[in-house]
Amino acid sequence: MSLISVFNRQKSEPIRLLSRRHNYFPRRFMWRGEKYDVHHVVEAWTEVKRNTSRHCFRVRCREGIFDIYQDIPLNAWYLARQVE
Repeated sequence: MSLISVFNRQKSEPIRLLSRRHNYFPRRFMWRGEKYDVHHVVEAWTEVKRNTSRHCFRVRCREGIFDIYQDIPLNAWYLARQVE
């Protein structure tokens, strides 16, 4: 399965981005009332489709690895899935 295929908006949950590194990479986010510090961005890419575009990130936190993305037109952030 490619990384891009995991970004299905219907299964994604909204998150709140609390801070960024270099004004681009996620540094800290809140999901389900808990705060997560991003220790490492494993991979980053941009996905462009007909009606939307997204900045996608696979991030490593103390709690595990997560796939998160920013819906660029809406400036909204989502957690696609927890990988580990």
